[in-house]
Amino acid sequence: MEGSSKFVMDIMGPVLALEGDKLPVSAFEPGGYMPVGTTRFEKRAIAPEIPVWVPDKCTQCNYCAIVCPHAVVRPFLLDKGEMKAAPSGFQTRKAKGGAESAGMNYTIQISSYDCTGCAVCVQSCPDDALYMAPFEKVAEDNAPHWDYAYALPEKEIGEKYTVKGSQFQKPLLEFSGACAGCGETPYMKLATQLFGSRMVVANASGCSSVWGGTATTNPYTVTKDGSGPAWGRSLFEDNAEYGFGMALGTKQRRYRLEDCVQNALATTSGGHELREALTKWLKVKDDPDPCDAISHKIIELLSSQRELTGLDVNFETIYQQKDMLRTQSHWIVGGDGWAYDIGFGGLDHVLSRGENVNVLVLDTEMYSNTGGQVSKATQLATVTKFAAKGKRQNKKDLGQAAMLYENVYVASVALGANMNQCVQAFRDAESYDGTSLVIAYAPCIDWGIEMKFMMDEMRKAVDSGYWTLYRYDPRRTEAKQNPFQLDSRKLKSDLKEFLVGQNRFERLVRLNKDTASSLHTDLSNVSHHRHEKFRKLAMDEYEMLEYLKTKLGEEVSTEKSIVLYGSETGNAEALAGVFSNELKRRGVRPQCMALDDFDFDTLQNFKNVYCIIATCGQGELPGNCKEFWKLMNDANLDNDFLANVNYTVFGLGDSGYVFYNEAATLFDKKFEELGGKRIMPLALGDDKDDEK
Repeated sequence: MEGSSKFVMDIMGPVLALEGDKLPVSAFEPGGYMPVGTTRFEKRAIAPEIPVWVPDKCTQCNYCAIVCPHAVVRPFLLDKGEMKAAPSGFQTRKAKGGAESAGMNYTIQISSYDCTGCAVCVQSCPDDALYMAPFEKVAEDNAPHWDYAYALPEKEIGEKYTVKGSQFQKPLLEFSGACAGCGETPYMKLATQLFGSRMVVANASGCSSVWGGTATTNPYTVTKDGSGPAWGRSLFEDNAEYGFGMALGTKQRRYRLEDCVQNALATTSGGHELREALTKWLKVKDDPDPCDAISHKIIELLSSQRELTGLDVNFETIYQQKDMLRTQSHWIVGGDGWAYDIGFGGLDHVLSRGENVNVLVLDTEMYSNTGGQVSKATQLATVTKFAAKGKRQNKKDLGQAAMLYENVYVASVALGANMNQCVQAFRDAESYDGTSLVIAYAPCIDWGIEMKFMMDEMRKAVDSGYWTLYRYDPRRTEAKQNPFQLDSRKLKSDLKEFLVGQNRFERLVRLNKDTASSLHTDLSNVSHHRHEKFRKLAMDEYEMLEYLKTKLGEEVSTEKSIVLYGSETGNAEALAGVFSNELKRRGVRPQCMALDDFDFDTLQNFKNVYCIIATCGQGELPGNCKEFWKLMNDANLDNDFLANVNYTVFGLGDSGYVFYNEAATLFDKKFEELGGKRIMPLALGDDKDDEK
């Protein structure tokens, strides 16, 4: 515990050594206060194997960092001076990306002594740029590299609301005591990276309150300026009310502060700079980033004037309430046992009130913290405690219940299935001026799966229709758009095959094959019905008309257009949305979806096809267009398969990579080989272009 505080040495150390009962009451701070960020001194060294980075294979996607449950795998950017000062053997490569990373070097570092050895990062790396090595062979050599990188000044490079950019933000949840491969912590860690410096968290009892608030070892930490999540734990039955009360209290205190600022500006003289700053604060007080900036300035000006000449009553009141100058992001967090069961009444009350609070449900589909008991989030056919012969009732649909209010933002996410959708859902939920609900699919060791495949399990759940990705945003209604967006539009695998890989479903097969077969069939039917219902809910009037005509066998429009995208980090998807809206503005009504969500057999029915495709890694296809590419290369397709289709392809790439825009080039060529007619030549976008 070198370099640690008196608290760590005198209190945390004895507690970890199971000698906490010997500590006198006088050793503790009044009120039981314990400092934040103490898990970084723990250094448990419990992993038999830890990941090792292979720089030459790395494409700098940051996937390994976003999936890491314990924040031990992190990317760092170094300038020339930091490179010169780096310890011997410190490996980096030239940073890839736009102008914001020019002159920087990139590295992935692993905290050897905090890693749990879950190997989720290795399994999630698309480039085989990580491998597991025996702890005793690499930990000691890697430790100085981590220590050096960890101490570097924080750099916020690029757009933080992207998969890659979010991981350059310091995680304010690190080195928790959660299980190796925990499916809950990546979501909360991501939230702290996006808005942790202003988070106020009400945490229900459960797994997240244990790994989030263990006595003496606090995984929540702070930024360089001392800002970080304010965290409090409540019971199962009242956490929603607990967090709601915090939000209402903050709201009233900020109202009073606003009145005080207005009164001070109207009745009190003062320095021009201070008055100007307070006037600006009134304009941006609800806009987080500019509000943070002006709040820091106001506090500096008030502190300086207070020391020099003192403050009059109005300005002194503002100074005493300075903690309310910055915006606060209120989050009510808990598991499915709280949200679906014991705390549901309180949660429903909060959802009905329309206040600006965010709810995050870490859905493990059982009471994980108490040993895996059945909850209303437990899915049909699951074998668990109190459902030993298989659960006979469908899972409650919390998302649909919340959407009935029509003014609640609702998202269903699964990080391993679509990282970008998850990041965007968190961003949209937090920015929504109202109540938001994010339901996160969180694999648990009690499911009977190998946790290193945790992210793969998420992908399989979505591909099979077991879990659905969607976003319901009431703001879209105001813009005359469908508020419901289905982000997993196409089922890609058989649900029964998904169930085979999890012991919570396989146990029923061993107990009673006939019952298992019947319940698994029922679950498959329920999942398909739910997916079809969501698919129709996501349609606009034009798409619904086309859908019904097809169902009824009537003739449909022959001038159909579609915008298809292949996107790994979300850039191509965003551009496809912009282009689709531009077509609509010009009187064209296109559909817009990922290539793998599209029914390839209907491609010939579209008159105009617009493809927007990114390239990832070393010339690899984005994950959501690989199945489409496989179908395009079917040897049984005729050379004139697309003879009646007009097409164009636009690629998103970076000329710094060897395989510049490889994916777009391949698709353009294949469309041509299948007889398609170009609307315009292949267009290639370069991330290094100044006019990007």
